[in-house]
Amino acid sequence: MAKPQLDPWQRFFGPLLAVDEGADAEWLSGLTLKALAQASRWRQLAPMAAALGAMERSLQLHDPRFEQNLFGCCFKNPVGLAAGFDKNAEAAGIWHHFGFGFAELGTVTALAQAGNPKPRLFRLAKEQAALNRMGFNNQGAAAVAKLLERQQLGAVGQRPAVLGLNLGKSKLVPLERAAHDYADSLALLAPFADYVVINVSSPNTPGLRQLQDENLLRQLVEQLRRQPACPPLLVKIAPDLTDEAIAAVARLAYD
Repeated sequence: MAKPQLDPWQRFFGPLLAVDEGADAEWLSGLTLKALAQASRWRQLAPMAAALGAMERSLQLHDPRFEQNLFGCCFKNPVGLAAGFDKNAEAAGIWHHFGFGFAELGTVTALAQAGNPKPRLFRLAKEQAALNRMGFNNQGAAAVAKLLERQQLGAVGQRPAVLGLNLGKSKLVPLERAAHDYADSLALLAPFADYVVINVSSPNTPGLRQLQDENLLRQLVEQLRRQPACPPLLVKIAPDLTDEAIAAVARLAYD
């Protein structure tokens, strides 16, 4: 029996991703994002549009049974790109071509920051996964806003996929100024977001999880809700909160 033919992806990249060692995971991720950023910027040129269209036909499954309308957003399907990969929203214009119903971009902080010392991204080949302790490395809200504007994404609510923006606290900003720090990011990025996530769950920013305290979180949410044209807000909490803490956050969200 003839051996099944490997596609180019499996042939060239399969061996690279089959072991924990080898090409540095963060370098490879950055290289991929640079290519995707160029594809997003030039996606309307005929050759690029043809390539992206062919990929979408292969990966995107259209079925009205998958669609949901949540907090004013129409999700074509429930599978999305999680925050943490496209940290600077460099490829915001093309994620729907990969089959995603939404893409969550970021985490973005008001101040640009380098993140934690390297190495901080590790390949787990056996689990087909990655482990990271990046520390909210990103170019800052002002630079991300410029990148989004340059990609000419179209009006909120009229894009092929829902775009969310995940906001975090700048590492240099003290907790008592956290609400203002998030508000600075929101003021710059709200015009581009179908929804915004308040990230208070990361273990890689010292003190961040203290913002899950009901009183601190209430101050933060209330300040962001007062911003002009505030998009729908979601709160990202840690997976290891107690039942009591989760109930407190739920009450806050209900209020």
